[in-house]
Amino acid sequence: MLKTVTTSGNKKTGPIAVTYRAGAHHVFGTCPKSCALNPQGDHAADLIDADYLAALRQAVPRNGQAWTYSHFPAELLPVPAAGETVINASCDTMADALAAVAIGRPAVVAAPAGTVWPCTRDGVRFVQCPAELAENFSCAQCGNGRPLCARGGRDFVVVFVAHGSGAADDAAAVGGFARPLPPGSLLRHHVVGDLGQA
Repeated sequence: MLKTVTTSGNKKTGPIAVTYRAGAHHVFGTCPKSCALNPQGDHAADLIDADYLAALRQAVPRNGQAWTYSHFPAELLPVPAAGETVINASCDTMADALAAVAIGRPAVVAAPAGTVWPCTRDGVRFVQCPAELAENFSCAQCGNGRPLCARGGRDFVVVFVAHGSGAADDAAAVGGFARPLPPGSLLRHHVVGDLGQA
């Protein structure tokens, strides 16, 4: 099931168009079973949906740019092509990111909290997502209108640094998220998730 949002309210993306795609019977149903972020791997996909992938590659705004991330193995993702959606290999380790780059796929990697970037490893630069480095900065401003993650032929890996985990961090984050919302905003918590101890 696909949800489309013409103007996102997400702070990290900024006011750009976004989509969400859930499985027919489970919110994580379109994610691969191998995805470390999928809390219920048994409700995940075994294969890439070839029809959806073909449509996604062509789903680019006129004179615009489109990009996404996938936890499916990099070798199963298409090589970037001009005018198509850039599909980033979403990697869990620097080694995985280097392997993706070696086969011509743009890559992003999750890094532990407290790590410092940029750095170069095996001749490949690792650059932190600019939206993580400055307040009031988002995908909408990234790369002077050409977001780093939307650059299919780039020679660097984009790094997303974890902001910590656990109930204490969640408790701080939930208050920090709610306080700056405009007066009178509606906030629906736990679209996915619950009150349980992580």
